[in-house]
Amino acid sequence: MNKRLLISLALICLLAGACAKKNTTTTGLEAQEYLQKWMEQYHPGIAPNADGLYILEDTPGTGEVRNEELPYIFSTQTIRTLSGTISTTMDEKLAQQLGTYQPVNYYGPRYQMVGGDVSYAGLDALLKGMKMGGHRVAVVPAWMLTTSRYDTQKEYLANCTNSTHLIYEITLEGQCEDIEAMSIDALRNYVTAHYGANVMPVSYVKDEDPDGSFYFLSDTTSFEGVEKFASDATVNLNYTGMLPSGKVFDTTDEIVAKNADIYDSGRDYSPQSVAYSSSYESITLGGSSIISGFKGALSLMHWKGQQAIVLFTYTHGYSTSGSGNAIPPYATLIFELEIVDD
Repeated sequence: MNKRLLISLALICLLAGACAKKNTTTTGLEAQEYLQKWMEQYHPGIAPNADGLYILEDTPGTGEVRNEELPYIFSTQTIRTLSGTISTTMDEKLAQQLGTYQPVNYYGPRYQMVGGDVSYAGLDALLKGMKMGGHRVAVVPAWMLTTSRYDTQKEYLANCTNSTHLIYEITLEGQCEDIEAMSIDALRNYVTAHYGANVMPVSYVKDEDPDGSFYFLSDTTSFEGVEKFASDATVNLNYTGMLPSGKVFDTTDEIVAKNADIYDSGRDYSPQSVAYSSSYESITLGGSSIISGFKGALSLMHWKGQQAIVLFTYTHGYSTSGSGNAIPPYATLIFELEIVDD
């Protein structure tokens, strides 16, 4: 290869490297530039706040100010992209307008844990200064959609690996410090209001004192002197599960399903087989494992024909995550149960 060609190739490489260096920017800076242009086009005159959020709407609430030290919020949220595509909504009317409404789904406010390593930094920033009952809409930049926490916007931008900005719409309904204690208090109030102050909590775990998170109501007076079925018996069960609001999310009763507008023509509405065991933990429904509160209630039922109502907090149910779209996180559950003849 001649000397002139080598020099030419070297110059090309140098120029290519220089151009690449000149035109390459970080994801954070690219995302920032795009968002600035988008805001100029669709929301001119709105500047970012100190946290980099663009507040589009802000209706103050009349309740107490959000306490940033409290780890749980109770809110209704809708999340959409800048193009308007909605990824999440807890608003029933909006879901109906979008054609995504499902009767079995839960709509409305729900509890959520917030703070470092749990929620997006942008959500925490969005909540700053809000009062209970307040409503806020804001563009949350891509670099704030991280559970990491940094001291400056420059650091957020430098660590940004995301280019999708989101528009958060949130109505803040409440907050709490200890969600387990709050759930127990709310359940106690519900039981008192619906079944009377004399109803006491119980425990289905041997040698464990009741902590107020589980209630079991069953009139067994008619079964006095009647032999209990064996600890390893298989029986049939009808049940209906609902939230404290009265919203039914599951049932074996076809009429109840139709009245609750959750009827599924592809489902068999008939009693489910319960396989008992000497240990409540091993009880199954239809051959499948079930939540501990349901198993615990069944372990307290001993006769065919027995009916019961069981109420328990999320610690006996679907925990902090809920179940699908029907049961929200931290949900208290209520089941009506009946062991029926074969």
